[in-house]
Amino acid sequence: MTVRTVPVVLVAGHLGVGKSSLVNHLLRHADGVRIGVVVNDFGALGIDAMLVAGQASSVTSLANGCLCCVTDADGLSGVLADLVSPAAGLDLVVVEASGLAEPRELVRLLLASHDPHAVYGGLVAVLDAGAPDLEHARLADLVVVNGLDRCGAAALDEVRAVAAGAVVGTSHGALDPALLVDPVRRPQPSQLTLDALLREADGEHPHMAAQSVSFTSERPLDAGRLAAFLESGPRGVVRIKGIVRVPDGGGEGFDEAPDVWEVQTVGTAIRVRPAPGRLDTRGARLVLIGTDLDEPALRAGLTACVVSDDDPAPSQHAALALTRYRIDLTSA
Repeated sequence: MTVRTVPVVLVAGHLGVGKSSLVNHLLRHADGVRIGVVVNDFGALGIDAMLVAGQASSVTSLANGCLCCVTDADGLSGVLADLVSPAAGLDLVVVEASGLAEPRELVRLLLASHDPHAVYGGLVAVLDAGAPDLEHARLADLVVVNGLDRCGAAALDEVRAVAAGAVVGTSHGALDPALLVDPVRRPQPSQLTLDALLREADGEHPHMAAQSVSFTSERPLDAGRLAAFLESGPRGVVRIKGIVRVPDGGGEGFDEAPDVWEVQTVGTAIRVRPAPGRLDTRGARLVLIGTDLDEPALRAGLTACVVSDDDPAPSQHAALALTRYRIDLTSA
């Protein structure tokens, strides 16, 4: 049986850039998604935890220190264990780090975690549009430039010039949740959920709506070319999801590895796993989600990944370019 995994998204940035505003916006517009939050306060009073308590499905507060001060992976794993366990039933965990935390260390700690239920969902760096930290932009899978209401969209250009991942502009932290996670349809309770009550009371807080581009192919995609496309962080694309057939079954080290893979990305953070049998396909079915998307360019990039009759036969290890991002090597 395959382990149920929960993506853990790290939200980092300097003090006052709008991290809590972004997390609160996600919680208020969860649309059925069950979100757990780890709030990393620095100081004796858990102010950040107070700001999100009651809005999240689950909140864990880490007082008196930064996550970057946790020197072993077990420290972070212990904090996340309850949130990512199947019993919790969460769809997403967001770690809002103190403004004093070092993003590189946050990523290292999560990637070193041995919890089979927690998977790296990407580093989201929140930057101040008026004075963006370009070093954070270079590290992040997704960069959120907050404060466009004060500085204008031109503030994005400087960040895009150096960012390795996707770049999105916001005001007041209003990031469309669709850029991170899909809505989940669950039976509606007789009593309104807190996010629904908040929307009724406050009204919808406008955000830059996500766009989508669909791509289908009746032929398999070349694993190497597809991996290069995903790793390049196509302009405007924040998420990619779908299923893909590749010509080779996965290469050495994967017994009876499948040919069809489920693909999920957030910025440059890539996750693949064997597709459920009901999602079998002869080629590819992908959806790209982001803002200001160049649809012709994206379609051209994916079309170039399609295997043609003129392509040489794949080597034994050809699929490893993609399957090295596999996340479900453990069973339970």
